[in-house]
Amino acid sequence: MECRKIWKPYQLTGAIQMYEATGEKVYKDFAITCLSKVEAPEGMAESLPVQDSLACFFALDQTGDEKYRQMIESLIRQNDWTLDFMPFVTAYETRYKRKEHYNEIAALFRGEERLTGSNLIALIETIDQMSEEIYEYYRELKDLFKTAVREKIKEIPDSSEALEIGYSIFKACNMGVLQREKYGDFGEFIWKMIESNDKNTCAGLQEMLKAQYTMLKKQEE
Repeated sequence: MECRKIWKPYQLTGAIQMYEATGEKVYKDFAITCLSKVEAPEGMAESLPVQDSLACFFALDQTGDEKYRQMIESLIRQNDWTLDFMPFVTAYETRYKRKEHYNEIAALFRGEERLTGSNLIALIETIDQMSEEIYEYYRELKDLFKTAVREKIKEIPDSSEALEIGYSIFKACNMGVLQREKYGDFGEFIWKMIESNDKNTCAGLQEMLKAQYTMLKKQEE
């Protein structure tokens, strides 16, 4: 694995999830090394895809280095509130802001007429960062996710978003948002579809899917 100044979306997230799934230190080192090479907090919005912004929380938790806390504050100031950025915003709100803006976060997803595959990833990652203590919004987003998944699986196997759908299903099963017995087969089907894909294409997203698949299989042992 090689660090670049500008990464494709999901590369750091893929590495972090593979570390969480396997415990292999090389993945953790890759993510933290890449983040440590960011030149200045002011330039993070240009160099770090919003889909990987949660990596800053991971690096902070792993190292305790205050520079990652500064990166977090810089990102929350620099980026617009897009759906892809909502997992980061939710993590920030949950940790530092007493969950003050959960309503606005839920409203952004609520306002989408039809969620894309990347929106589906953003939604399940947002749910993962949201505290169940504010049950009204947590439940609302879970219900939105379930509705969206039911529509998305109708498009399999012809969907161009198979990776996004498969990852979201596996992650939701691991989180208990979806029933493994009911939806696991859809994830398995997608896994078999993409298992032989070129690993240089959507590499980070494929690692995310592989990590969630690995976690799911460990739960079944």
